[in-house]
Amino acid sequence: MAGTQPMALPLDNSSPPANGAAHGGESAFARRNGTIDSSTTEDGCSRSLSLSENGNGSDGSGHFSAKSSSSDSRDSGSLRRYPGLSQETNRTSLRDSQFSEEQVVRLMLQELRDRGFADTFELLQRESGHTLEDEAIAQFRGNVLAGKWIDVEKAMSSIIAPGADSEKTQHAALFIVKRQQFLEFLEARKLKQALVILQNELSMLTDDIPQLHRLSSLLMCPSAAELHSAADWDGSSGRSRYLVLEALQKYILPGKMVPVHRMETLYSQAIMHQCGTCERHVRSADKNLYIDHKCPESIFPLELQISLKGHKDEVWYVAFSPDGRYLASASCDKTCILWSTEDYSIARTLVGHEGEVSYLAWSPNSKYIVSAGSEKVLRLWDVETGETLQTFEGHSETVASCRWLGDNDKFISGGMDQKIIIWSTKGNVIKQIASPRVHDLAVSVDSSLLLVADDKSSIHMYDLATLTFIDKLDEPSIIMSLALSPDARFCITELRSGVLHMWDLEARTRIREFSGHKQGKYVIRCAFAGLDGLLVVEGSETGQLFVWNRNTGRLLTRLDGHTKTINGCSWSDKLAALATASDDKTISVWPAYHGAPSCVPDSAKHKADTLASSSSVSRSMASSSAVANVSDDNDDDQSMLAAV
Repeated sequence: MAGTQPMALPLDNSSPPANGAAHGGESAFARRNGTIDSSTTEDGCSRSLSLSENGNGSDGSGHFSAKSSSSDSRDSGSLRRYPGLSQETNRTSLRDSQFSEEQVVRLMLQELRDRGFADTFELLQRESGHTLEDEAIAQFRGNVLAGKWIDVEKAMSSIIAPGADSEKTQHAALFIVKRQQFLEFLEARKLKQALVILQNELSMLTDDIPQLHRLSSLLMCPSAAELHSAADWDGSSGRSRYLVLEALQKYILPGKMVPVHRMETLYSQAIMHQCGTCERHVRSADKNLYIDHKCPESIFPLELQISLKGHKDEVWYVAFSPDGRYLASASCDKTCILWSTEDYSIARTLVGHEGEVSYLAWSPNSKYIVSAGSEKVLRLWDVETGETLQTFEGHSETVASCRWLGDNDKFISGGMDQKIIIWSTKGNVIKQIASPRVHDLAVSVDSSLLLVADDKSSIHMYDLATLTFIDKLDEPSIIMSLALSPDARFCITELRSGVLHMWDLEARTRIREFSGHKQGKYVIRCAFAGLDGLLVVEGSETGQLFVWNRNTGRLLTRLDGHTKTINGCSWSDKLAALATASDDKTISVWPAYHGAPSCVPDSAKHKADTLASSSSVSRSMASSSAVANVSDDNDDDQSMLAAV
């Protein structure tokens, strides 16, 4: 074929080398006086490779030129061999590998470059015969980092990978480039050029009006320093161009440009997989690449149990604060107690409810608590002072559950009165949604998904952003409580029939069942526990806590620490601990392993016990029992939610 082109090498190295050829299908070649003789490869291609004037084939930037004459055509997207071999390559592989040598070497090259090993980078290219990038990609990279945006834009049409919606892909990639160009014009105080890009180009590439408004507001920045701050951008001389290159990489075929920090990604994925298969995942994985992660065989050791006594009646709910400083408990004695996790002494007692308190929720910043119960009124508490900041009246029956919505100024509640209400912390109703009678609520961490367990046997899924109904999942028995995994991929339901079910919410299928605990007619709150929610925990009317592995369904342990029904439990990542609330009026704290942050010395345990027994808190005790029976034919739902 006439003319020259970069020497190509298939990305698929499935064919073994022949006749002693170097891996990748090329025979060995010897260098003579700055040139390498043409040699015939096993595919019949005749190639002639020449070195640059410096004698090593480099153009000075770590990229290498090669000429090829071939009787057949090759995929121009494939990479060429490195031509600067100083002698015949004689390598002995110590083992066979299922992975392509080219791909492995390119990943090694990327890692060496990212870590600054320039000489070793050059040496590996020369010895292996593989380059990290072809000339077009290398030129594209250089143009991005040099801020040559006209050249970058010209190259994008041939570099960006075609997709199902090619025009949309091109627009998304071009928006990244034009946004950087706009910011650099602003930094250089070239406001007219910046305005032209904003009006004539950026506005045509996106429908994101709020983002365009944010960009237009940057025109008012009087200095580069204020621009950097307002745009959260470190300028053309910072890392911004590298970040542009990284953002563009998702639009470029991986075979052309190795995805950014690829080896680091593979390391992280390997550790994540090890954590996912760790049967007792309660401890963070060390970033140790020499050994596989595995949590201790013994979890929740009994000798480290801490029993907290302070309530005068049954304890119905318990929750750690997000920052790990407090443990809050709600009781039939109409109070909530805040326990300091430093020594598990009583920090504050929240008094004000006129009925039993069956539920509470921490704000994301750990500064506020919302509590609810049988009196149909919710209360907002200041954690530091213990004072009631606001009361919320809108439900006409028992409030079954409440959850914060991502920020610290609104929350949601659901009741037996067929109402779901979104509240402002100022006391205003933001939105009211008609719903079935609510037994429990769960909200995803990003506040995008709402799950509602009704008083029958269904889970209702809502999109919280649009407040629209998504789907309904049906159970064979009445749902007593539910919980959502930290990643919102799974939910577990506690059924009155005495089993737990786990659902895959993406597939909308029930995938696992957990059993063995004793479940009757009262609410026992199930929960995810352990790091990443890889454990499932549930109390029992026997006073035991059951701990299962989420992925296998295997029962890992039964914890004996209460004399009556365990009503609920809470896990803290910060403390690596589990807390349980019981009808025996106590709360137990279970450090996940010896040496966990929640472990306290015996002296602290004694102090907590002494403070709890000596504290005198003014309470108005209920005159009637909160325990009610629930029959199959006539369910008393209010009692079922309030009583344990």
